[in-house]
Amino acid sequence: MEHLCVGSYVRIMTSCTIPAERKFDSFCEKLMISLCKDGAKAFSYTSADGYEVSYSYPNFNKIHSSSQNLPTEVMQMALTKDARAIERYFITIIIPAMEEARKKNAVLALKSIILKDHAIADNTQLGAISSLTKHELKSKNEFVLSEFLTDIFIYAIAKTDNTIEADFTKSIKKDYSSAYSPMTDTITLYEVTKPKTKASIPLTSKGTFNKVFTPISSECLSISATHDLQIFCLKFDDYDFDYHCLWKHLRNNIGYYVYSRRLIKQYMEEDEISALAYDAIAHIKELMAKGHLSSGNELGELLLYIFLEQVLNAPKLMSKVEFSNHGGLFTSESVGIHLLTADATVPFNQIILGTSFIDGDLQSAIDSAFSYAQKLKNRKKDERRFVESSIFAASFPAEVYNQLEAIILPTEANANKPATAFGLFLGYTLNGVSSNGKTIDDYQTDVREQLKQDILKQVPYIESKIMQYGLDGYSLYIYMLPFTDADEDKKNIMDKLLQSGGGMS
Repeated sequence: MEHLCVGSYVRIMTSCTIPAERKFDSFCEKLMISLCKDGAKAFSYTSADGYEVSYSYPNFNKIHSSSQNLPTEVMQMALTKDARAIERYFITIIIPAMEEARKKNAVLALKSIILKDHAIADNTQLGAISSLTKHELKSKNEFVLSEFLTDIFIYAIAKTDNTIEADFTKSIKKDYSSAYSPMTDTITLYEVTKPKTKASIPLTSKGTFNKVFTPISSECLSISATHDLQIFCLKFDDYDFDYHCLWKHLRNNIGYYVYSRRLIKQYMEEDEISALAYDAIAHIKELMAKGHLSSGNELGELLLYIFLEQVLNAPKLMSKVEFSNHGGLFTSESVGIHLLTADATVPFNQIILGTSFIDGDLQSAIDSAFSYAQKLKNRKKDERRFVESSIFAASFPAEVYNQLEAIILPTEANANKPATAFGLFLGYTLNGVSSNGKTIDDYQTDVREQLKQDILKQVPYIESKIMQYGLDGYSLYIYMLPFTDADEDKKNIMDKLLQSGGGMS
């Protein structure tokens, strides 16, 4: 008789991995590590008498062969650890190890076994993250992959007997999931990642992002809204960050950040596009001299623009500098407004209000950015009123504005205006990594590992700020970047970009 237990879960999941991961012992270990503290490299638990018990492959073999039940302490780990933290592990470690063509097979196989398992009553609650009973599962054909796999894993660990129906469990071989391939078109999967986006209007920024920045890690937040939380690193110049490469990328984009699409089009028509950066730099310096721009955070504002355009694929509507070009007719607290058009479970459009801070201390940057995001939330009607104004219409060529108007001011009776979302850029000083006695490769590896720990460590703190400021219902797009010395570097980089000081060598 078919039976859901830890062993059958492990074997089904292993049968759906890429070939290099298709080993029962090692993949069982990988799944079990999800119950440990974040960052654990091996599975262990604390016994009732206080001893630390570590598992080896013979232990994992007994689990996936249904030779023994898990200790009570391990079952409690599944029940007491935050389910969203386990889900984050699944998103970053387990799901990437699955073969793309077999993800649906895993869901179908688990669903089939649960429905055929007579030990599970129809009213049994299977979900720790999302509410799901066996009865509801019978007619369920749409699944958030990370939620479903996490929920069933927690249930199998904490609520099932792993020693009964051992013959069935051991009958699940590495080709088991292939039997479900003919049925994959009967279900739909959604994965909790950043939304798949399509630019509704052309992006303005230029250059290849990946020649300047390296993506290091992404994390999942315990909020219901769509979000993206990623940490990046500048390319290296031996033991240093390549600030020269960053400076060139900023120089190539500053004109597109400063000026409206209508003015950029005018530069192109007059064959003056080569003067765009020169004029933009002069314009910013003039605004700063007149006190129309507050100084100190210009680098963060410019980087937020680049990240929202080149990572999130959300084109700029207007930058903070553009707001200042209208003689105070319109003021904004946002450092930039962008438009996101996304494919998701339900496709959506969002107006993204931006905030950015670069601070030596990462938590201080988080504090400032979220405090400012709350200010934007409180005056979002004023911020959004701009996109319905004549100033906004005058900033775009007619053909682009017509595209925008259909999105921002829809005429269809059943169409909704774009929801409000928030974009945050967080710059901080890298700490905890010394280059002393290390090769270049070893040092760069250590930096990347430190950044993974930096973002992982801040997830609970970011989530606390989301709740503190009532932002849990909004979509948040958060991008982090370390500097050697954030306070000094942000000044030097902008001095060089604006040709207003010693700058960087």
